[in-house]
Amino acid sequence: MDRVISLTAAIMAIDGSEVARSARRNAVLAVILIFLFMSAYVSGVVALAIYLAEVFGPLGAALTVAIASLTLAIFVLAYAMLMNRAERRRYRAAKYATEEMLEGVLGVVPVMMRQKPISGLTAVAGLAFVLARAFQKK
Repeated sequence: MDRVISLTAAIMAIDGSEVARSARRNAVLAVILIFLFMSAYVSGVVALAIYLAEVFGPLGAALTVAIASLTLAIFVLAYAMLMNRAERRRYRAAKYATEEMLEGVLGVVPVMMRQKPISGLTAVAGLAFVLARAFQKK
């Protein structure tokens, strides 16, 4: 019961306008950072191509830069696939843990409704909220 109360209090304490302002600020900063990182990357690739053109000639420089970029892209793709797989595993584990917790809570709710109707009503409201959020994320 303490968990339900603390969860409800935490949800009610969240200021929606502060969350929206923070998200908007983070989005603007992300766009600026992406632009700066991309310009630094392009400048680096151009500098590398100019240097390699002096060493290997234009065709050798273009091939070297292309092969290096392809290799880096394959590594990043493999890393992203591994992280997505780990995230799916964590999501499944959290889903099963939530289902087990809800099964335990469902067994306690009828007893709470008989002994303490107001606490039972609060538990049912919290349970409905958790179930709504769980089914909304699918």
